[in-house]
Amino acid sequence: MYLVNVFTMVRVITIRDDVYADLYRLKKSKDMSFSQIIEYLIKEREGKTKDVISFAGSIDKEDIDRKAREKVRQEFEWGG
Repeated sequence: MYLVNVFTMVRVITIRDDVYADLYRLKKSKDMSFSQIIEYLIKEREGKTKDVISFAGSIDKEDIDRKAREKVRQEFEWGG
């Protein structure tokens, strides 16, 4: 008889509520676990350059906060 011991470590991390909400939305949209989403984001960051084009289409319109869009628009119009 063989005994295989599979032990998975669980860690508790503290994140802000807004970060949790973003992770949760991404988790739901990709049908992944939180661990898979974090791993996915890390691999994406390591594998891609930080040019704007690589982010094209990565955010759904409903994920963008209207106030944030307005703030960016105002800063652009007024130069900061």
